[in-house]
Amino acid sequence: MYRHIIVGRGLIGSAAARHLSSWQDGVAIIGPDEPSDRQTHSGVFGSHYDEGRLTRIFDPEPEWSVTAARSIGRYPEIEAESGVTFFTPAGFLKIVGSEDPDIKPSVTLARENGGNATVIGANEMRELYPYLTLPDDCSGIRETATAGHISPRALIRAQTNIAAKQGAEIIRSAVTKIDVQSGHVSVSTDDGQTLTAERVLMATGGYTTAMKLLPRQLATTVYGRTVLLIKVTEPAAEALQAMPTIIDGYAGSYIVPPIRYPDGNFYVKIGIGTEADPQLASVDDLTDWFKSKGSERNRLELTDVFEGLIPVLKECPDRHTDTCVTTYSATGLPYIDYVAGDRLAVAICGNGKGAKGSDDWGYAAARLVEGGDWDHPVPRFKLKAVFA
Repeated sequence: MYRHIIVGRGLIGSAAARHLSSWQDGVAIIGPDEPSDRQTHSGVFGSHYDEGRLTRIFDPEPEWSVTAARSIGRYPEIEAESGVTFFTPAGFLKIVGSEDPDIKPSVTLARENGGNATVIGANEMRELYPYLTLPDDCSGIRETATAGHISPRALIRAQTNIAAKQGAEIIRSAVTKIDVQSGHVSVSTDDGQTLTAERVLMATGGYTTAMKLLPRQLATTVYGRTVLLIKVTEPAAEALQAMPTIIDGYAGSYIVPPIRYPDGNFYVKIGIGTEADPQLASVDDLTDWFKSKGSERNRLELTDVFEGLIPVLKECPDRHTDTCVTTYSATGLPYIDYVAGDRLAVAICGNGKGAKGSDDWGYAAARLVEGGDWDHPVPRFKLKAVFA
């Protein structure tokens, strides 16, 4: 019998496995590898099948800023110990209206947490980022050194490598059933195994509700998201070589600068959440979404955004969409809490911005199930689960 089983080998689950296995033995983490072909795959999917997510300390909400800061502070040691590079310090820029009331408190918060955040005007932005088309009445929130982008695939590989070196067992299966008993938890997998543990942590993202593995359903909402990937031509790549990650506060979109994807090409990635995004409630909903091309409406909206903001990308005609999902809680923060006595816990709900602080959310989840004193800056009561 294991001491702890973590179900879900995504960003938070792999982080929890690394932290937990550094403190004790008897740790296993269960989750399948990324499928080689989405269209023929019949199992679960993950939203971490990607090469670019924004990371920065800047955030208007204290809980997200401090967890990002703590995670980013650990990036160097994770990269060094794992031998896997996953962080590119490209910087960050948020474009907002110059009268936005959140500018000053958000920048102050970022600085308090160690982020090199400053406010710049439209003219300075044009000098720093000449490829952007900007309105005259805008301001920019800029963060350097501590901001940029991470590869979710590489970060999970790094976390998993370290966890394995520390003695954690990596089980590349999907969980089909969880049975909570008085003295242990049984976990059944799709390849016929039945494993037992003193405690189980569920870090299963958008599949948590759909798989119906919990004794009580949680209050979550899962949205299908569409992203647009623009293959960058050589002239565009030259123009954008110093491009930071960007949030366009006017359009509500985010943009990742040119990064290399597994096919060997460089792409600019742009994403947005809109009312056109479908809510996904069942496993069939999730499967169909991951195998689809996403929302045509979102594709058109994303095209309008990037062609207006970064005109050089108009000269890059090779474009395609991809899909992922985001899971939202009722509180706006992750649920990191027990859901069945002190045997079964969850660490879910990135609320659309969980990647940057995933290592620290994983740390909080590991601390919870490890049973020691709560030593996290986000009070435990704020992370309590809300049931449907």
